[in-house]
Amino acid sequence: MAKTDDKALSAAKEEFEKTLASSSYNEKAKNLGTVIFKKITSLSDNNALAQIHVEIAAAANQGDDALLEKLFAKLSQAKLDQKNIADQYKGIRGNNSFQTILQAYSEEFRALAHTIADEVIKGANTAMKGSKTRASSGTATPSANKPQVTYTVTNPEGKTADVTMRGGRAGADLTQDKEFFELLGFKIETDEAGKEHTNPSHFKLSNGKEVEAKRAAIVKAIKEKTAFEGFTIAPK
Repeated sequence: MAKTDDKALSAAKEEFEKTLASSSYNEKAKNLGTVIFKKITSLSDNNALAQIHVEIAAAANQGDDALLEKLFAKLSQAKLDQKNIADQYKGIRGNNSFQTILQAYSEEFRALAHTIADEVIKGANTAMKGSKTRASSGTATPSANKPQVTYTVTNPEGKTADVTMRGGRAGADLTQDKEFFELLGFKIETDEAGKEHTNPSHFKLSNGKEVEAKRAAIVKAIKEKTAFEGFTIAPK
């Protein structure tokens, strides 16, 4: 029977959390590390039940009893499926080492490694550009002169859109990132004064808190998986 080194797993988790909490490391580097971690671990997450719960909540809000009945049946089957697959996982772990499983899926693992390595290179390059800009100025760089960071957001169906973290007057121009907002379900509207705003103007986090639908808040929510379930984000 294959054994799991629980101490090594715990130590790795503690070291990662310690690094994230430390002020000794660049925030962009920590953000990149978090994105990479979530990209890898998302492959081992089973979000089927969570997604059905979201669908049930939406159907309840609409008062669609027929759909609710179907969704509850779907939920019951999903719970049974998860129990069955959990038993399969135990059998796989009990009869195979982690190395054996990786070798069995070597092509898929290499594809994942290529994707992650590509994101590391691009993310590190963005962080290094920011460091060079600050160093060349000779003084602390004011926020207005900080390089703009662009992220690529991907929805559960694989459709993507870019968003640039803009500040000042540029940040008020939402149309520049129209595809990004629309991908997440927001519409851009203009009031009588000509000022752009999103509709809806707020979105709800997993803890129930409502947050204004600004670029930074949306990006943070996707990174931390506190809203927009199924969406992923990575530096461009």
